[in-house]
Amino acid sequence: MEKLILDSISGNYIVSIAIGKKYLKLWNKYFRKNWITYCKKNKIGLIIITKDLIDKKSIYWKKPTWQKLLIGKFLEERYPKKIQNICYLDTD
Repeated sequence: MEKLILDSISGNYIVSIAIGKKYLKLWNKYFRKNWITYCKKNKIGLIIITKDLIDKKSIYWKKPTWQKLLIGKFLEERYPKKIQNICYLDTD
C-alpha cells in the first residue's frame, strides 16, 4: 500500500501519493532522486503511498486527490508511535 523509501529516527516524514503505474513512474523519473537526497540530508523519512487508501469497491471510495485527507489516520494506524510529524507534498 505504501513504500517506506527512507526511515527516520526523528519521526519526521515527507509523505506523498503516487497511485497508479503512470503516476509512480513519473514520480520515480522526476522526483525520486531529489527527494531522497533532500530527506537524507535533513534526516527525514520518506513514504510514498502507491495504492488507494480506500478500496475502490467501497461506497466511500474517492479519487486520490481526496484520499490525501486520510493520510494522517492511515499512518497513525500503520506506524503507531513511530511517526511524529508529516509533511504532505503533492507530486504535481
